[in-house]
Amino acid sequence: MALKQSDFDEKWSLFAAKNEERWIQEWLDLVRQPSVSATGQGVEECCRMIAGHMRRIGLEPEIYPVRPYPVIVARHGDAPDRPTMLIYAHYDVVEPGAPDLWKTPPFEPVIVDGKVFGRGAADNKSPLMAHLQAFGFWKSTGEELPVNLIFLFEGCEESGSRGLPEFLREHREELGADLVFFSDGPKNERDLPIIALGAKGNITIKLKLRTMNQDAHSRYAPVLPSAAWQMVELLGKLKTGDHVNVEGFYDGIVRPGQEEMEIYRSLPPVEREMEEIYGVKPTCGANENYYVRLNTTPTFNIKQISSGDGRGVVTSTAEALIDIRLVEGQEPRDILEKVRSYVVALGYHNVTVESDGGVLPSKTPVSNPYVPVISQVVREVYGDYIIYPCRPSTAPDYLWTKILEIPAIQVRWSDADSNNHAPNEHQSVAGYLKGVELTARVIREIGKRKGENS
Repeated sequence: MALKQSDFDEKWSLFAAKNEERWIQEWLDLVRQPSVSATGQGVEECCRMIAGHMRRIGLEPEIYPVRPYPVIVARHGDAPDRPTMLIYAHYDVVEPGAPDLWKTPPFEPVIVDGKVFGRGAADNKSPLMAHLQAFGFWKSTGEELPVNLIFLFEGCEESGSRGLPEFLREHREELGADLVFFSDGPKNERDLPIIALGAKGNITIKLKLRTMNQDAHSRYAPVLPSAAWQMVELLGKLKTGDHVNVEGFYDGIVRPGQEEMEIYRSLPPVEREMEEIYGVKPTCGANENYYVRLNTTPTFNIKQISSGDGRGVVTSTAEALIDIRLVEGQEPRDILEKVRSYVVALGYHNVTVESDGGVLPSKTPVSNPYVPVISQVVREVYGDYIIYPCRPSTAPDYLWTKILEIPAIQVRWSDADSNNHAPNEHQSVAGYLKGVELTARVIREIGKRKGENS
């Protein structure tokens, strides 16, 4: 049986007070270890470091030689009468970027004003350590855990989770669980934690346009074709205002149901906070809800355009990168082919359309019985919170919902201003410690309700 609430609270308070300094130091040690999946810097060493920590707290991790980077799996418990939670995290980080943009060295974590600064401090090493410290707490109680646990940590999330889909398909049966639980991402603009039940998919498409076999002096602009101008004209034809003109782009989209719409319309306004951060108010139609537009609309965003190098020339080549966020009912390969066909239909035979692949969108139904369970815990730990039936950004949620076919619930609790992927990434110590408590309490509540949700 799960610990009674009063027993849990007492044991938690005593253990947390005694172990907070150790928890913080072990988190700092992990941030100090580089693990940049884009370059490979320190990734293997970080994997071994995490596995060593898992052994010290009573787990028996197995390191699978997935390429390009290993996957760590550890199990605890196999009782058939208990629910099984798969707890996911990633141990890789993005590149630090230009050193002069950091106030402190990115892999020398420091605590300033109660916040740990360092690459990976928030994304995703604080949640990863929080999950493990929560398990360590439960082991300390001497009680049987009320759930079976599977920990799965990957080292390539920031580089597309390469190798993980194949690994999950190969090990699908032994990774069977009732729920995938994880934390990866910041709170909202009003500093409220987010319970996310899904994520948009993504595909980045590269357009490469050529008009001539070399650049020409700009005096020839009246008589020679400019790749830069042709690219600008093509982009204007692909999207007009808010509408994507690519034939079939909106086909098959699964619109949010009534319950999802009610959730979006109940969320607190953030227009003032958005204006404070970005200097402009978000744009919506006169009768359009901000969250409905943000979370349920596919995007067609130009994230980069390049042509020439600033010399006085008529450019012969131009490139553009299109970042497309997909909603349920859209698939990356299908969208790629539709863009490719539309570019040809427009007569741009001098354009190649390429992509390295994409991520499928994913959704766990808002009616899933574990949603109110986790919502209750989030309220206990944080107070107010919001629910996103589908978050507006991309994450590999489809790995769980479409490959393992397991519902997935994410609680985003990193600092709202944590600068994930940016210089001076940070996470508050207080927020990290609350993250440990969150996972510990989720384990208790999921186990307590095993009869209700079986």
